[in-house]
Amino acid sequence: MLFVTVLLLIVCYGLAGYLGWLQRTPIYLFTIAAGHLSALASPLWRLLYSIQYSPSLSTVQTLLGQEVPLSLAWGAGWYYPLPALIVFYLYFIHWWFPGALTGILTYLIFLLYHLLIETVGLRTETWGYELMVLPLGLSTPLLSAIMNGLVSYGLLYVLLAVWRSTWPSMLLAILPAALLLSLLIHGLLGAPLWIALLLEGQPWALLAGLLSTIVLLVWAAQIITGGIKRLA
Repeated sequence: MLFVTVLLLIVCYGLAGYLGWLQRTPIYLFTIAAGHLSALASPLWRLLYSIQYSPSLSTVQTLLGQEVPLSLAWGAGWYYPLPALIVFYLYFIHWWFPGALTGILTYLIFLLYHLLIETVGLRTETWGYELMVLPLGLSTPLLSAIMNGLVSYGLLYVLLAVWRSTWPSMLLAILPAALLLSLLIHGLLGAPLWIALLLEGQPWALLAGLLSTIVLLVWAAQIITGGIKRLA
């Protein structure tokens, strides 16, 4: 898993450099760098959502008293950015157009991408969840994929909104984007659920927290889709 993570990161950097040179824009490299920064929040999600990473992995940083796996720091370079960059490139060559329908379909593809990564991560025991099944029979990996897909979806909107900006403005908008979107979606919109988890609430409290979080996630997806539609 570590080898694949590093190999994919090298490929992404190579393609980002080539496309950046070809199109005379650093937006691809800026986005990968933004992905790396998003790993800074991973210890917080480990605490709030009871995520367990493989103890055999090396670490590069300690944040909030929690270790950040080295493979996670590397993988973060493509984890959120990759689907957003692919769709942005398709937009650049006029194979994809912003709109309400294309936005919804794009998010569903992002969801499948993150669900695939969740499946691979669980099967290789790269990470795990203390609570695998939530109320209503919703699996924790599926909820995680829904949230992660929304982060990638929001990152796509940022790319579409700023790609014509000057390089300094582009850097200021993109570099913190993945981290801020992760904090917003996992931290703020997921608050009803993780608060119930931390307080070890009764089943009804977990159900109320889960439903509240789902409603907030749907609301956020509609806002991003509306923003993408306006870009058309």
